[in-house]
Amino acid sequence: MNIVEYIKEHSELVGADELVFFAGSFNPWHPGHTSCVELLPPNKQLIVAPDHNPFKELVDKKHCDVEAITAQIQGTGRQSFIFDGFLDANVKNPTANWIKALKEAFPDKELSLLIGFDSYASIDRWTNAQELLSNLSSLYVASRKDDPTLKEQQLERLRQMSPKLRIDFLGTHPHEELSSTQIRSELNS
Repeated sequence: MNIVEYIKEHSELVGADELVFFAGSFNPWHPGHTSCVELLPPNKQLIVAPDHNPFKELVDKKHCDVEAITAQIQGTGRQSFIFDGFLDANVKNPTANWIKALKEAFPDKELSLLIGFDSYASIDRWTNAQELLSNLSSLYVASRKDDPTLKEQQLERLRQMSPKLRIDFLGTHPHEELSSTQIRSELNS
C-alpha cells in the first residue's frame, strides 16, 4: 500500500486540515524520538513513517522495529498513525517524492514535517529540497543541541527558499544527546 492509499483508508486523516509526518530510519527508535512526538501539539494528526535514509546504503527492512515504535508512541497517550509501507518497498525514497505525491492527491491539505534540529540544519540540502519545501506548510522542529547562529542562518535560507513555510520551534527535551548512530555503535562494540 502506498502512502496516498493509507491516508484515504483513515477517515481521521482524510478529514484533517493538516497532516504532520515524522519520517526517518529510526534505527533504533529511542527516547529522543519519543520526546519529539510529545513536543508536537496534541491537536495535530501525526503519521510516523519509518523509512530508509536515501543518503545511505539500503539495509534489510528489519532495521526498524515497528512494534516497538508503536508501543513507545502509545505510551505517550497520543493518537498517531504508523505507516510502514516505505519499509516494505525497500527502495531509496526521498521525502520530496512522497510529499509531492500527497500534495497531488490532496492539494488542499496542509502537509508538514516533524523533525529534529539536526534535520532542520540540513533540510535545504535534501534531495529536491526546493520542491519539498514548496509543498510543505510547516516544519515542527524539536531541539537537539541547537546552535543559535546556525538556527538563524538556516531560518533565513529557508525563508528565501519557501517564504510561506511556517517554522515552529517546539523547545527542548531531556534526550537531546541521544543518537541512533551512537546507540548502534555501542551495541556493535
